[in-house]
Amino acid sequence: MKTIIIDSERQKTFALNLIQEMPVDGTFTVETKKTDVSATAKQRRLSWLWAGEVAASGLGRDDTKEGVHTTAKWLFARPILLRDNEVFGAIFEGFSHMIQDISDQDRGEYWRKFTEYYISTEQMTRRQRAEYLTEFQRFWVGKGVNLSDPALQGLDEKLDWKPKKETV
Repeated sequence: MKTIIIDSERQKTFALNLIQEMPVDGTFTVETKKTDVSATAKQRRLSWLWAGEVAASGLGRDDTKEGVHTTAKWLFARPILLRDNEVFGAIFEGFSHMIQDISDQDRGEYWRKFTEYYISTEQMTRRQRAEYLTEFQRFWVGKGVNLSDPALQGLDEKLDWKPKKETV
């Protein structure tokens, strides 16, 4: 299955040529639908694209998109939510207090579950999500992971940081 988002003349030309190459024998189906192009939808797509790239890189301890996303929520979303959301801060503090006497190994599992279920990037504002993506990009590019260019996702103006261009 191939999904093409028509967001440029080049993509439109590609889709038309792809359809032109299809045989007229009933072996292909083409579906169209309206795509959400809000900043948060673009941010969501970029986040999952990058999670897949990090998972495929072999760096870090997570080898799935979901694992990378969970770790990123802990590393980058949690500090933003603690800073900006008093209710989240109170819940986080209460949970921290509740599990303080549990063994280190078990506590790690509790924190992982807390992160999976209670730290949500979906509840973040566009600004918060842009900050989250900027921190994600800064961290992984700093580790040498080649992340896709946000400009190709229409998000270059939403992020605060871009890697320096190498000079030869």
